[in-house]
Amino acid sequence: MPEVTTTTRSTEDIQRAHHSFQSYIVSIGLRHTKQRRAILDAVLALGPHVDADTIASQARKIDRSIGLATVYRTLQLMTGAGLLTERQFGRERSQFEFSDDVHHHHDHLICNQCGEIVEFVNEEIEGLQEKVAHSLGFKLNKHRMELFGDCLNPDHCSRRKDTLLGSEI
Repeated sequence: MPEVTTTTRSTEDIQRAHHSFQSYIVSIGLRHTKQRRAILDAVLALGPHVDADTIASQARKIDRSIGLATVYRTLQLMTGAGLLTERQFGRERSQFEFSDDVHHHHDHLICNQCGEIVEFVNEEIEGLQEKVAHSLGFKLNKHRMELFGDCLNPDHCSRRKDTLLGSEI
């Protein structure tokens, strides 16, 4: 499993996320509870591409009473609010990625062996996608691209490194 990193966000970004989430929660007739705030703080503290269990673990550092079911419900609310994007990346568990103006569109390259996810932007590919859509009679509104492959350097791929070490013994 790739190492989980934490992210430092500006106070302004955190306040904007809380305001946006609170506005959404109120608009659908719910309360913005202490637990929901803690879960949002956990999401904001974590790096990209984390699963619900990792978010729950981080949220419990803020409020020990938070259960996994509460985390799942809150993640769905955050997705509905447009704060998170839920991704599969070819895994059994969904990964969540924070969506905001700071993190513009990007694509993903995922290692089949260790699960590392690399974000990238390539203007040439973006232009080609627009061109293909147009040639087929479409105006592209949004897209997502996920490329799957294997790390070329086993020193950077934990599963391949373990497999290679195991086969040498």
